[in-house]
Amino acid sequence: MSHTSPRVAVCMALAMSGLLLPTLPAQAQVFTQAQAEAGQKQYDGQCAMCHGAELLGPDAPALVGREVMDNFSTGAGLYEYFSVAMPPQAPGQLGSETYVNILAYILQRNGAQPGDTPLDADPDKLAAINLTEVTSVAAPVETAAAETEAAPSAVPQAFTWGKKLPSILPEATPEPAAPAVPQAFTWGKTLPTKS
Repeated sequence: MSHTSPRVAVCMALAMSGLLLPTLPAQAQVFTQAQAEAGQKQYDGQCAMCHGAELLGPDAPALVGREVMDNFSTGAGLYEYFSVAMPPQAPGQLGSETYVNILAYILQRNGAQPGDTPLDADPDKLAAINLTEVTSVAAPVETAAAETEAAPSAVPQAFTWGKKLPSILPEATPEPAAPAVPQAFTWGKTLPTKS
């Protein structure tokens, strides 16, 4: 017969009675449900065309999963990046409320739970949000991401905005030879010619 300490016995009794419940980190509820719902609509209109309806890409990086949350570390890291760089057609032009709502939606899709405290763009408050902790509950789409992995693109999509992408179809006419003078330094200047 095993002997159970009084402390363990009390904890077991509390757990069985339902009084000892697992709790999420205190900072887990950092946005409201209304913000996440508004963020979903704004995401659908501004972000889904590249990041996909399920936030899985494939034309831009996925926005769900432990890797994404660990990469940005804090709410400030993620917010500071996409609030100045996104969307590519109008970087930084959506307004802080829209970016905050989209952040709330991304957090929710990664398993964070809404609460009564609204999220705002205060850099100190955003820096206090540990993404790994608030998204500690596995997001439902994280498993879907593993099951429906898209074929990797040969061209890094984040660096192609406004550039001609390579074609898989043969060109009808061969491209002219590259000029000997780098074009980045010749804008508005007369180029040398062969004599």
